[in-house]
Amino acid sequence: MTKLIHIIISLLLAVLSVVSGAVVDLTDATFEHQTQASTGQTTGRWFVKWYAPWCGHCKTLAPIWEELDQKLQESNPQDGIIIAKVDATKNSEVSARFNIQSYPTLKFFAGRKMYNYKGARNIDALYEFVTEGYKTAPTDTIPAPPSAFDAKMKEIRQKFEAMTENHEHLKFLLEDFEHILDKRKNAAAVLLVLGGVLGFMFGVIVSLLMGIGKVEKTKSNKSKKE
Repeated sequence: MTKLIHIIISLLLAVLSVVSGAVVDLTDATFEHQTQASTGQTTGRWFVKWYAPWCGHCKTLAPIWEELDQKLQESNPQDGIIIAKVDATKNSEVSARFNIQSYPTLKFFAGRKMYNYKGARNIDALYEFVTEGYKTAPTDTIPAPPSAFDAKMKEIRQKFEAMTENHEHLKFLLEDFEHILDKRKNAAAVLLVLGGVLGFMFGVIVSLLMGIGKVEKTKSNKSKKE
């Protein structure tokens, strides 16, 4: 429920940002919900910048990015073009999904397609690209968002990391676990299912033993009374 409320609030903030002409901040948690990059892109066309706070080129582009947003809101509001940014140093999941290797990296999502921008980083070139230029640019495959299985694996990995934080000898187990997750996802799924089955069987056995114990105790008490 808390996660759902967070998503709803993020979407509302995105709408308000578009109306007010502010650059939208995207995160691991909000990227797919707001851009719908892999699910139809019905929320608009998104021009997204991945950046790092320490990057000099990113700092130079920052005011131009804001200017581009303002120009689009004033001149092309009907196009539904949304300017956004992702702090790659704080959002590793979505950065890894799109294989971000350098900063800034610019990607335009429009018409259920993705375009990698490689041109000049000035206002005129950027504006021309998102309004017309992208139509003749090559497209790239949009990576699928993390599945429910991937999300569960991430949760388990985080729990393992917390458990091994102060136990050096357990870190070897974590490394083996991460190897299974990264290289053998099918094996990890089998392990999860197997663990669930074994846990269920263990619970049944314990319940049966406890039931037998109670029966024996009841018989014993009856014998003592007689």
